[in-house]
Amino acid sequence: QEFSKQRIKEFSDSLIQQIDTMSSIATAFSDFAEMPEPKKELLNVVEVVELAIDIFNKDHINFNSSNKVIQANFDRTQLIRVITNLLKNAFQAIPENRNPEIGVNISENNHQVNISISDNGYGISKSDMNRIFEPNFTTKSSGMGLGLSMIKNIINAYSGSITFNTKSNVGTTFNITFPKN
Repeated sequence: QEFSKQRIKEFSDSLIQQIDTMSSIATAFSDFAEMPEPKKELLNVVEVVELAIDIFNKDHINFNSSNKVIQANFDRTQLIRVITNLLKNAFQAIPENRNPEIGVNISENNHQVNISISDNGYGISKSDMNRIFEPNFTTKSSGMGLGLSMIKNIINAYSGSITFNTKSNVGTTFNITFPKN
């Protein structure tokens, strides 16, 4: 009895946070022309990334972190936005007949946080590699193509970087690095 009440509470709390995140993502599209000023708050990056992962089917996501707590100054909503966008892209990059294998890894050194998100998808074609961070660039028939351009803007606002490596039909890994302070 107690256990299920606790589970329901956790589930509804998680759902409420996800709905909040979705509405702020919607707001982000209208804010895209003028990216909101980053609000820095001390976060446990591991916890925030796990919240973003909760929105997806976790059976296909292999999550690893070098520590339970990795703190950095970052805007919580923006970080969730970055991770959910990269995970959505990762899932969309995988052919329908292939079992998705998504890896999310977080590590830190003295000054920086590193997050990598890998998929076992099609890979990024040579012709697309140079254009992938351009606004409105998309390889999908639907969607506005704001994803990676928006992510790069957010990461840049925190003096971070985003890079990727890709292998045709093997998959792609996006690496995000940003300072802790």
